[in-house]
This record gives sequence, C-alpha cells and structure tokens, in this order.
Amino acid sequence: MNSRHRVAGAVAAAALTTVALGGCGQSQASWIGDKYTSMGADTYRSPKAPQSVASEISRKFKPIDRVDDTLAKGAAGGIFLRYPKLVVGVLPNGAGSRITVDRPRRGYNRYYSHVGGRWASPGSNGWNSRGAASFRGGGPGSGK
Repeated sequence: MNSRHRVAGAVAAAALTTVALGGCGQSQASWIGDKYTSMGADTYRSPKAPQSVASEISRKFKPIDRVDDTLAKGAAGGIFLRYPKLVVGVLPNGAGSRITVDRPRRGYNRYYSHVGGRWASPGSNGWNSRGAASFRGGGPGSGK
C-alpha cells in the first residue's frame, strides 16, 4: 500500500470517528436550545404536547428521575426531569409545551410543589447519578 492510500484511509477514519462521536459531548441544555424555539433565558417552546417533548428529551438524555403530575394537576401540572446538574420542566403551553432549564437548586425551588415530596434537596453540586445530594467536602480535616 502506498503512502497516498494510507493518508486517504487515515482521513476517512478520522471523518467517521468525528461523525460517530459528534453528539456525545453535547449537554442537555445546549441540545434543548438547539432543538426547541427560544422564548427567553433558559425557556423554550415546542408545538408538541408535554408528554412528547419529555419523551424526546428523555430518549436523548436519560434522567435520574422523572415526575409527571399532569394527570393529577391537569394544565397546572407538568413533567419534571432531574439530571445531576439540571432540572428540566416541561409544562403545558396552549396546544404545545413550555420547556425550562434550571440549575438544580433553582429548579428544585421553582417546582417544589411538584417534586418536593419526591426529590431530596440538591447539594451545592447538584445530585449524583443515584439522585442523592452531591457536594464537595468541608468541615475540619476534610481532604486530608
């Protein structure tokens, strides 16, 4: 095999790797921002129903937990997805949905009436992958 074929093969392999790994590093917030129409800071709109939108987001990024109180609360309810560093709220908005993306503490406080009995308060660093409060040490002797 001559050097031109090796170079062409290396370029093709690099291109395939780039395409295969293209979406791996995208965060939930940036993906939601790219997929849905912005309504303002960290708030988006979709013409689809909340159940459809929450399912799309959950298929792309598996949440630690999901609370759906739309049956119990109707138009006052919503679907809430908990991630280690985010809370995504998907709420009815006319015939479609309003999607909010918040840091853990803000999302927990905003939607406490929906998730307060189900989720523990987040730590200073959000939640871990099992949903427990996550924080960086502190106190005497920590880190020694």
